Amino acid sequence: MTAKLTELLTLTEVDRGGPDAVTYSAHIDPTFTIGPKVHGGSLQMVVAKAAREALTALTPSPADLAADPAAQKFADATAAMIPVAISSDYLTAPDADDIDLVVKVLKRGRTVTVLRVDAVQGGRTMVTSSVTMARPDTDPSHHSGPTVLDGTPVEPPATGITLDGSPVAEVNHLGSAVDLVLDSETFPVVRGETGEPLVRGWIRPKGLDPDEYFSVLVCDISPPVVMNLALFGWAPTVQLTTYVRRHPAPGWLRFAATSTEVGPGMFEEDHLVVDSTGTVVAQSRQLALIPAGR
Repeated sequence: MTAKLTELLTLTEVDRGGPDAVTYSAHIDPTFTIGPKVHGGSLQMVVAKAAREALTALTPSPADLAADPAAQKFADATAAMIPVAISSDYLTAPDADDIDLVVKVLKRGRTVTVLRVDAVQGGRTMVTSSVTMARPDTDPSHHSGPTVLDGTPVEPPATGITLDGSPVAEVNHLGSAVDLVLDSETFPVVRGETGEPLVRGWIRPKGLDPDEYFSVLVCDISPPVVMNLALFGWAPTVQLTTYVRRHPAPGWLRFAATSTEVGPGMFEEDHLVVDSTGTVVAQSRQLALIPAGR
């Protein structure tokens, strides 16, 4: 990962609440903000990392398990798990600052383990999440249907809109951590036009290849698709659920954000993320508020 991403995902244990609970501290750099507030996907990525680190920290060591073969198999299964589902309720928007991740194991299993992660800032819970841990898919899929990313080039074309130096960078500050290119055909607002609530693009960590945690960030990376309907402004996330399906292959990730129903007060936004091989690596759905005054 880039230095900014590495720092974001560096967690420090500050408290151990028995065999099933641990608290970490993290620092969120202003890089990971949209406008003045923390980018929801970046925070959810930190939540996912905290869940994985907690599961490691709260699993007995091999030395402790040497005399218990059944427990050793359980520990081996746990080691292969990654966050495959992260469901977050955004109670209020955190600031770019220090934040605590309070993690509690709710259910342990050899196939699925579930944890709760509360992101706490200034003594207040800002975001509460349920994180499901399991083994990611590795074998070929039984079925893969058509998607809105079919036919999208593996790498961004010269006509793409880069985040660096574009008007988007005035609001999206992630440019020092990621390479982000928007498809000009599906972002007509830059031409002063409107269009369907669909945005496609390409993204990767600067100078490095993506991993499963970065896939979580990507599942909230698109500008609000309602911008294509001339609905501008902050669209606060109410709830965001992300599914991580596989480890991504090296190279650019392609994403598409879409909406089926844009109501007078709320809209849903779905992200689909594929890797350089065209394989689906992550998906998300969020419920967000229409920008105020619209």
